[in-house]
Amino acid sequence: MKLNFRQVCMFWGSMDVLYLANYLWQSITEGRIPLIDDIFSFNQLYTEQGGGYWLILIFTLSMITTLSIFFSAVLLLTAWDKAIYLVAAQTPLRLLLVMPSLSFLPWILKGINPGGIGPALVLLLTSETLKVWSLIISRKRNK
Repeated sequence: MKLNFRQVCMFWGSMDVLYLANYLWQSITEGRIPLIDDIFSFNQLYTEQGGGYWLILIFTLSMITTLSIFFSAVLLLTAWDKAIYLVAAQTPLRLLLVMPSLSFLPWILKGINPGGIGPALVLLLTSETLKVWSLIISRKRNK
C-alpha cells in the first residue's frame, strides 16, 4: 500500500484540528476564554497547592503542547515536508501529557472502558507511533 504524503498530512492535520476544536468547545461551553482562563486557573491552583517547580513545569509543557498542536495542524494541512520535525518534537510532550494524536480515542475509551489505564496507555503509544511512522514512511516514498 502506497502512502501519499499529502493525504497522510491532511489526516493528521485534521486530527490536530479536531483536538483544537474540542479544546475550544469545552472552554467556550464552560464560559472560559481559551488559554487566558487557563493561565488564571493555573495561578489559583498554584497558590492552592503551595507552589512548586513541578507545577510550573507541567503547566508550561501543557501550554507549549497546545500551541504546538495549532502550528502542527497548520503545517500538516499545508503538507509542508518539514512538519515531521515539529511532530517528532511534539511526541514526547504528547506522551507525557497523555494527549493522543488520534483525537477521538479519549471519547471511544470513555464509552468502552471508563477507568482502564492499561488500554489507554497502549492506544496512546499506538497513536503516536502510527503518526510518526506514517509521516516518515510516506515522506520517504514520495521523494
